[in-house]
Amino acid sequence: MTAAAEPFSVGCCDLQWTPDGKVRSEVNLQADQHLAGRLWYPSPVETQSRWFAGYKKCSWLPSYKYAFGFTNFLFLKDRGYLKYTKPAFTSAVYAIGKSQGVPAYLHAPVSECEAEYPLVIFSHGIGGNRIAYSAIICSLVRQGYVVFSVEHADGTASAAQLAYGAGWLYYKGWGSEEERMAQTRFRIGEVLTAYKLLSSMSRGEPVQGLKLSGGLSPNLLLKGKLDVEAVALAGHSYGGATVTALCSQEPAFKCTVALDPWWGALLADQAALEQWKTSSPLLIMGSHRWNIPNSTGQIACGGGRQAKLLQAVRYRAEGPNGSQGGGAVLLVIKGTAHHTFTDVVPYFHARFGWLTRMLGFTDDIDPALSLKLISQSMLAFLNRHLPLTEDQRRLFKKPQTPSQSTPSGNFTDLAAASREMSDASNQNRKQSSAGDHMVGQTNVMQAGDVVHGGTANGMRAGKSLSGRTCEFRVKAEERAVYEEVCKDHIAILELSL
Repeated sequence: MTAAAEPFSVGCCDLQWTPDGKVRSEVNLQADQHLAGRLWYPSPVETQSRWFAGYKKCSWLPSYKYAFGFTNFLFLKDRGYLKYTKPAFTSAVYAIGKSQGVPAYLHAPVSECEAEYPLVIFSHGIGGNRIAYSAIICSLVRQGYVVFSVEHADGTASAAQLAYGAGWLYYKGWGSEEERMAQTRFRIGEVLTAYKLLSSMSRGEPVQGLKLSGGLSPNLLLKGKLDVEAVALAGHSYGGATVTALCSQEPAFKCTVALDPWWGALLADQAALEQWKTSSPLLIMGSHRWNIPNSTGQIACGGGRQAKLLQAVRYRAEGPNGSQGGGAVLLVIKGTAHHTFTDVVPYFHARFGWLTRMLGFTDDIDPALSLKLISQSMLAFLNRHLPLTEDQRRLFKKPQTPSQSTPSGNFTDLAAASREMSDASNQNRKQSSAGDHMVGQTNVMQAGDVVHGGTANGMRAGKSLSGRTCEFRVKAEERAVYEEVCKDHIAILELSL
């Protein structure tokens, strides 16, 4: 395999699966019997000119159905004149979204490299879908991560394309508490299903009913290229709560990033709020508007539950399955809003500021800066807490070239920013004592295995992963990493140890 001497480009394809490759109607959907989403991966396109001519960049909005879903979500209640403007608005959204390119090449090959790529599974928020977070996702992939963005079929997506032409599922509206908890369980099941399928793809195992767009082979695309021992979860809003709930009880996932999570989606008796059953660290990146108390003293994300969660995630040296609770970082960047983490402002504010302002999608921070700070902070956390091999760490230290563009010409250079982040993170690793690192071997989950208990990943005090290093819990010196990344843009930085 050849070494990657510069940042990766991004390739992507769509994934769909049912056990028998047949249509599942909406009424018969089960989380372990259906999956759809987008797979994003490092690609040699742009870095090797011979590939360039054969692949085209993706359109941000690939289908009119997505435009209809977004409009339906925004205009959920057709009051007065709005019902007459909705069709025209849908057409405008589609035209604008279709014209916006994404820095990813559809059906491009996966880069050959001396190290397997770590994996992040991403869960969207209410009104989101597989494409709504491509700016943040592409920034991770450019630095050597494979990301799978689940398109949840629980009724929370603005529009979800069901597998094998079963149709589209649109946002169902705000249900009862019981219905939301059922959605949370469904979402958790979908993320587990994604992990099992991607694990099989990493081993090159044929999976009945698994299909990739563009005729790509699910048996070959990621065979020998995906590291299923270094898997993280990430999500926004409802998705942030979804992945936190899962990471608190399933040790196959080594760490989690929750972007402005909505804690109302957590089940009251889940480990995330009571006592974590895993030693997986958590990064909470809240927004200024959702994590700073309002005029009545309320915190929009669910301040009471967040305080309870930060207590439950604290590290315990002894537990039923060894050490439990990896600690957490709560980081809030000044001027950010709940939608800062989505593609709306980064992609469309520069050209269509009038539209984003009309819809209330405005920030008190420059979109280019917020994307850079979010991406750097995520990478610092992932690189620090995932059990990576030395080959992987060398890969992340490869020289970067500023010619690799970020999501649009209006953005600052994320490659240079990531270099600064990596230097800060690596320096902090060097300062950590050898006893704080883990060395040992994990047990790889087989497709179809039940994920539970404390033995799936070996991430316990006193255990180690041979040939791999990581900080297995949040420690006090980690504060300096985010202070270096975000500097004077920090509104809140708290560690729960």
